[in-house]
Amino acid sequence: MPKNSVLIIGPTPPPAQGVAVFTLALLRSNLGSAFRIVHLDTSDRRTLANIGRLDFRNMVLALRHGLQFQWLILRQLPDLIYMPVATTTLGFLRDCLFLASARLFQRRLVIQLHGGGLDVLYAEANAALRWLMRFCLGHATRAIVLGECFRQDFDGLLPLQRIRVVPVGIAPGIWEAAKKVAGGRKAGRKQILYLGMLVESKGFWDLIRAVPYVLQETKDIEFRFVGDTSLPEVQAAKEWVREHSLDDYVKFLGPKWGEEKTQVLLEADIFAFPTWYPLEGQPAVVLEAMAAGLPIITTRHATIPDMLGEDGALYVRQRDPKDIAEKLCLLLRSEDVRRKMGLTNQERFKQCYTLERLTQNMGDAFEEALSSS
Repeated sequence: MPKNSVLIIGPTPPPAQGVAVFTLALLRSNLGSAFRIVHLDTSDRRTLANIGRLDFRNMVLALRHGLQFQWLILRQLPDLIYMPVATTTLGFLRDCLFLASARLFQRRLVIQLHGGGLDVLYAEANAALRWLMRFCLGHATRAIVLGECFRQDFDGLLPLQRIRVVPVGIAPGIWEAAKKVAGGRKAGRKQILYLGMLVESKGFWDLIRAVPYVLQETKDIEFRFVGDTSLPEVQAAKEWVREHSLDDYVKFLGPKWGEEKTQVLLEADIFAFPTWYPLEGQPAVVLEAMAAGLPIITTRHATIPDMLGEDGALYVRQRDPKDIAEKLCLLLRSEDVRRKMGLTNQERFKQCYTLERLTQNMGDAFEEALSSS
């Protein structure tokens, strides 16, 4: 019996951002054993600074991807279309090139939110955009969200029975590497790691401003920031670090991939991610830190509390460098607490957030969409 075909629409890294990393994980999973996978790559290989901008190249890319999509529908006749949906006005209008065509060609459609904000977009939209959202999204056979807290984003757009919760999962490489060096973090300065987009709302600025407070208690420490350093906010942060004579304690390492990223995770003692990003969903970097067996400093934001529970993290107030510093110092004082939190996170990762579990859940969602009337 021939496999049902699934057309996956989405970007892949680089640059590294949540949707691209998730799309790559799907393509590398074993979904291909159950479905015939076709991929339309909507990547823009420029830096993260380009995200959300309206310029000539973005418009050309959107038009080109829209035409490629039409061609793939006519040539491949996919049984199912899967795509992430943006929750900004410009992003959603771009997505309508695909969403409206899927409806007009009467293709079954699975959409996914990688964060929150769709309900805000709908509430603040004018009458024309609201009609367009209902027309494009109301056709979806299934909608996937990352946690229960995001079901409400589809109020007025889709019935609840079409919405499915599917948490993110990642490959076991980091977890397996961490197991090989269990109990053996290197001697020397304690390392605080931030890994992710270096934008203010992800909390990296708040973490930098916490450094002077931590140094009042200990100077046997290094803060490491891993991510794209081309963003304007990074240049401002570097200047602030120099002005406050913190160069010996704050290091910007640039983006890391593969084994290099695994290595910086394994070298770290604490993972800090005090995000307040408005469109936050289920950050893959938190899963990577869990897999590495790291204790985590973060915020009660989006699905993060569901991921970590109460035993895997110390939670801080958003945009509060002093609170971040206090929680960091608490962890730095106790190796035993750090170890227990790290082991708890590894166990939760293994039980709930592996790529195998993600693949199974996504496959089930695809099968449901294909079999629905």
